[in-house]
Amino acid sequence: MTFPPKTSRRSFLRTTAAAAAASLAAPAFVRGQGLNSKLQFAGIGADGKGWSDIQQCDSHAKAQAIAFADVDLSRTDKVRKLSPDAPIFQDYREMLDTLGDRIDAVTVSTPDHTHAFISLDAMRRGKHVYCQKPLTRTVWEARQMRLQAAKSGVVTRMGNQIHSYSAYRTAVKLIQNAAIGKVQAVHSWVGTTGHGRSGLLSRPAQNETVPKSLDWNLWVGVAPMRPYGGNRVYHPFTWRDWQDFGSGAIGDFGCHLLDPVYTALKITGDPLS
Repeated sequence: MTFPPKTSRRSFLRTTAAAAAASLAAPAFVRGQGLNSKLQFAGIGADGKGWSDIQQCDSHAKAQAIAFADVDLSRTDKVRKLSPDAPIFQDYREMLDTLGDRIDAVTVSTPDHTHAFISLDAMRRGKHVYCQKPLTRTVWEARQMRLQAAKSGVVTRMGNQIHSYSAYRTAVKLIQNAAIGKVQAVHSWVGTTGHGRSGLLSRPAQNETVPKSLDWNLWVGVAPMRPYGGNRVYHPFTWRDWQDFGSGAIGDFGCHLLDPVYTALKITGDPLS
């Protein structure tokens, strides 16, 4: 179960829709476990932010991690220790095919370019979705996710941890209460292009051997295929610097820096100028 080298958005959506239409999984109470049973979730993306999302969700008294998927099996040590009996898959689709009747929800903590398509696939299968920011890379993807969530009747949430910080909420409240007077202008900046900044301006010439633990075809997913390039060129964190995979500093930090501005000033709708 691998992505073809040049899977387009259209063909990927058509394929996953056909595969998912046959069996929509039911939530816990429909599965006969009762309203007091735990929500069973699977983590897609097991390290980095994926690990913190999985750990936080599993710590809740009413939630339990029952399976994990990561294209790089060398980055699954933490989840193996967290849930020794939970199966680990390299392809999330195989996980959903195998355990779909047991999974109520998924966390999606993967490179930006795969957020929309994994989330859409999960929602078509009737799974609730907690997806990391940035939710999508394009407006089209966001609209497709909104439509599918409504159609499937699932609960969705975008992970943006700073939005939940007490300091964030305090700052928003102070501004809304005019503690600094009327805000005339806001200036924001960030001095990095993303986690693990590569500093590369063009694709590397080298084509190192892909580690045995990594399925590079699955990692590239719906993006145009390119050589592996070597450790830390794209994987595990430096993908943010590349347009096919990430969203740069705007997608990575813009939501953190500009979110409190939009919330505090109640900015909605299209720009006036």
